Parts: sequence; C-alpha cells; structure tokens
Amino acid sequence: MTSRRFTVLTFAAVALATFLAPASASAQSIWDRIRDRAEQEQRGRDRDDDWRRDRRDDDRYGRRGGRLSDSERRQLRDLARRIEDRSRDLQRDVDHLLDHSRVNGSNREDRINNEVRDLRQAAGRFRNVAGDNDYLAGSRDEASRLLQEASRVGRMLGRLRLDSRTASDWNQLRSDLRGVANIYGLRFNDDRGYDIYNDNRGRGRRW
Repeated sequence: MTSRRFTVLTFAAVALATFLAPASASAQSIWDRIRDRAEQEQRGRDRDDDWRRDRRDDDRYGRRGGRLSDSERRQLRDLARRIEDRSRDLQRDVDHLLDHSRVNGSNREDRINNEVRDLRQAAGRFRNVAGDNDYLAGSRDEASRLLQEASRVGRMLGRLRLDSRTASDWNQLRSDLRGVANIYGLRFNDDRGYDIYNDNRGRGRRW
C-alpha cells in the first residue's frame, strides 16, 4: 500500500513538472526578450546623448571643427549671395528714404549713406570667400567684419523713421545675418527689428 502511494505521488510529481516546464521556459524566454529590448533601448539613448554632446561641441566651435560638407558649402554660398543682394536693396532704399527726409543734403545724410555702402561692400567681400573651400576658417574674418558693419548700420537705422520697404529689407537682411552669426559662432549686436504701420494720418511709425 505504501509502495503504491509512493508510486502515485511520484507519477503526479513528474506529471506536474512536465506540465510546468514549458510555461517556465516560456516565461524565461519572455523575460529574456524584455531584458534584451531594454538593453537595446538604453544603448540607443546612450548614442543619442553622445550625438547631442557632439552637436553642442560642433555648434560652439564651428561644425565638425569648421569642416563643411558639399551641401553646407552650397547653403553658405546661397546665404552669402542673398545677403549681398539684400544689402544692395537696403542701400538703394535708404538713399531714397533720405532724399525725401529732413536730412537731405546734409552731412548726416552722407554719413548714413556711407555706413550702408560699407555694409554692401562687406557683404560683397564675404560672398567672395564664403563656401570657397571646405573650412569655415577661410571666411571667418570676413564674416566677422560683415557683422560689425551690420551692427553699426542697425544702430544708425534705429535713429531713423523707416518706411515700409526699408524696414522690410532690413528685417530680412537681419535674419540672414543672424544665420551667419550662428554658423560661425559670432555675435551680432543687433537685437531689434522694425515694424511699420500707418496711423489715421497716413504717417509711418516705428515701434
């Protein structure tokens, strides 16, 4: 009787072990997959962190130490061309604006026109070297001089009453100049734009 009970219990234990073994193996397999996926996600986050650190370093000192891809060179040349075109438009509009202002014919008009002319010439010099080779260093000095000239023009325009065309040209030019400052890691000391609206008397105001 005892031997029979032992045999039954042994059979039951073996059957239970056989029944549970696949479930245990399956559970183990699930946990393995979860662990592997978590490790992959962590490695992905680590790579993202490394990429962001590299981007911060690139932006601080110039992309990849100043090395430009062919695509970036084309974009820089397009930006320099746009700046030269818009500085020429600004020079034309400022000259027209001053001809119809109280400073027409004065020394102040000459000084303002000279400042804007210097900006256009700086834009031309920058266009001649921007994107000329694979490195930013070759055009960094001209970029710095361009931004210095633009800062002086910005301060000068802040003391004028601008019409809508001149204000629009300057705002578009400022946007491109900020792009230059960001690319080269330089400062552009101009912190305001010019918006024009007409009051009931039809006069332009700056605000």
